[in-house]
Amino acid sequence: MSVTFTTGHVVESDDLRHRVAPGVKTRDSLFWNLVLPAERIAAQVYVWTDGRGVAGRQICVYFPERERNIVVGAFNVELGDASELDDWHCAGLYLRQPDPLRTAEIVFAGDEVDIDYRFEASHRPFSYRENPAGCPPWMATNRFEQAGRASGTLRVGERVIPFADVWAHRDHSWGRRHWSAVHHWKWLAAGTPSGAELNAMFHIARGELGVNGYVLRDGEPVAIVDSRHHATYDREMGQESLEAELTDARGGTTHLWMRRYAIAHLPVGSDTLMSEAACQVTIDGEAGAGQFETLWPRGYLKRLVDAQ
Repeated sequence: MSVTFTTGHVVESDDLRHRVAPGVKTRDSLFWNLVLPAERIAAQVYVWTDGRGVAGRQICVYFPERERNIVVGAFNVELGDASELDDWHCAGLYLRQPDPLRTAEIVFAGDEVDIDYRFEASHRPFSYRENPAGCPPWMATNRFEQAGRASGTLRVGERVIPFADVWAHRDHSWGRRHWSAVHHWKWLAAGTPSGAELNAMFHIARGELGVNGYVLRDGEPVAIVDSRHHATYDREMGQESLEAELTDARGGTTHLWMRRYAIAHLPVGSDTLMSEAACQVTIDGEAGAGQFETLWPRGYLKRLVDAQ
């Protein structure tokens, strides 16, 4: 008997588009990553579509040498209201979800980058509604996170990197994102070969501290209820490392250590900067891979850099 991946917070149709009444602002956003510490490279795929079927996609490949980073984006692509995320084409990217909440297949062929990527979920999706304070309304109507295993091929220029059964992570959120409401966040995802997996998001919005995410316990994602964490940064305020102790709803604690080996800076709008760091990690002492993302208002970030 197969294990159900649906819950009271997420059902299979939630991996598809969330249509709304005309005039209502909304967006489905989906993300998958690929973190390969041994290859000193990382990649991520980000796609989105609004309530009218106006869509976009971004493929980012990043390295220890930032000048080599590649970002390939397409914006305001009119796909129409009939477009759906189980069989979706957008500006050269093909996304197929033959088994929503479980499997995703992504193919993209470009001048600088090709990716052929298959994601298989290792556990049911975890909704941020499952955390004590729920999913922050400024963030999304709902958002789920999910770890899994990825296999496929990444080509960058003349370099071809096959990968098989490596840790990977994805998320899907929908609703309206109020970027101006949030002052800062740290989003983390990490996994190890033995199957230890987690996601955490620490945020400051409207003067309030918040935490979302989970740790995997016996194959079940368990909500994080508290955390202690500390990060270090370079002179440009790019994240370098993080150490955290996560307390979950079962009373367990998880120790996470992350050290970046590659970073990419991705401006969002006129006053927001998101930075993605690919990391070597340990979870309770076991080595693995992970991703550490930060968000800052760009004006505030400049003042921090200038004050050094």
